[in-house]
Amino acid sequence: MVLLASSFDQSKYPRAEDLTQAKKLRIKSVTEELLGQGANQKKKPVVWFDNHKRGLALNKTNLRTLWGAFGDDMSGWVGKIIEVFPTQTDFGGRMVAALRVRMPPPKTPKEQLAPAAKPAPAAKQQPEPEEDLEIDLDDEINF
Repeated sequence: MVLLASSFDQSKYPRAEDLTQAKKLRIKSVTEELLGQGANQKKKPVVWFDNHKRGLALNKTNLRTLWGAFGDDMSGWVGKIIEVFPTQTDFGGRMVAALRVRMPPPKTPKEQLAPAAKPAPAAKQQPEPEEDLEIDLDDEINF
């Protein structure tokens, strides 16, 4: 049996380093959890998902994004789909990895995804005559 250090560094919550690209997630529930250590512990909302085993603890930015999109009553968020994506943010004067949430763009109906018709071959166009720029730039402007 191989003993891996990474197996002891598992968290209930994803980190920005865990995601390499945006991921769509369906909200299963929202709970209130005590996060932090010692005197720095605070109650925070945590969003749990149907299609991801870890919950996302909401910072103020992500909380306000979801609140603005889905309303104040967090029980109404259940079943909603969000997109979680990795980015960089300023924290204490330095750039750090962070997770942010956004609403995914609406799905496009399949009939709108039909391949576009090929454009007609372009007719050979005559080159446009060069304009006399001195005439265009010779306007008098009174200041």
